[in-house]
Amino acid sequence: MGFTPQQINDMSIWQYASALEGYIAANSTEDAGLSDKETDELWDWLQAKG
Repeated sequence: MGFTPQQINDMSIWQYASALEGYIAANSTEDAGLSDKETDELWDWLQAKG
């Protein structure tokens, strides 16, 4: 998250939990991942490279 250990020690549990929640929200995706078609296409491409 970019905080130094000293900065974390200076935070309350609430402040740290809020920062962590914000970090996770900013760096996560709600995308479920590859579709079955995309997975098959990727697998075919990888097999062709080998």
